Amino acid sequence: MRLEIRNLKLEIGIMLFALLFFVPVIVCAEALDTDGDGLSDEDEQMYYTDINNPDTDGDGYPDGLEVKNGYSPHKGPGVQMHQNDYDGDGLGDWLEIWFKSDIGKIDTDGDGHNDFDEVMRGFSPSEKDGEKKFRRWIEVDRSRQRLYYFVNKIKLLNLAVSTGNPWTETPKGDFEITKMIPEKSYVGADYNLKGVKWNMLFNTGGYYIHGTYWHNDFGIRTHSHGCVNLSTQDAGLLYKYMDIGVPIRIYGDTPKNRAVES
Repeated sequence: MRLEIRNLKLEIGIMLFALLFFVPVIVCAEALDTDGDGLSDEDEQMYYTDINNPDTDGDGYPDGLEVKNGYSPHKGPGVQMHQNDYDGDGLGDWLEIWFKSDIGKIDTDGDGHNDFDEVMRGFSPSEKDGEKKFRRWIEVDRSRQRLYYFVNKIKLLNLAVSTGNPWTETPKGDFEITKMIPEKSYVGADYNLKGVKWNMLFNTGGYYIHGTYWHNDFGIRTHSHGCVNLSTQDAGLLYKYMDIGVPIRIYGDTPKNRAVES
């Protein structure tokens, strides 16, 4: 009986020794924060902040507090994560984190394409396998005269458009891109438009999303015979990342008096 009690005491002593000397080491390893700024050393590496400086950008706010509240720890007070692009690849820091790319590398997976271009085309910026990973689609809101481009549920483009006038409305419904033509002409009873760039057909009735050089009403009022008008620059940007088969949803009411209500 005494031997059993002695063995039990020995086991308890070993357990207490383990708790005293090993558990604190584990806890410290999990919470290692060298500069005490509220951002672990591991996260400091991910955000490219200084593990020995609690306020990397010197704006008076510790790095951990800035990151927690969605602000950049690199650009001084008031600059949010999505407004900063640490590596200059076109993809903001918040989006880099969302798409699991490296905010300090222009080409995270080293495949020769920068992270922004890969995400815009629906590819993962952190994998080289070449398979499209993210769902993409376009939305056109006739009531607001806006076009939105989504990748993986994130709105990456918000562009001003002019849709069809009330008497020649842009069709409402679900469509997809079926043809892409870099430059074409449009001819009708009261128009003859040559050299129109970046044309994306989405309806068998001949409705396109395309660039426009003959007016500047985008986001202000309707203007077309049913096509979705973009500025030539914005149309070129969308066209660059577009593919046949990308879905389009068109919704909202066409402004009765052409002008968007404020």
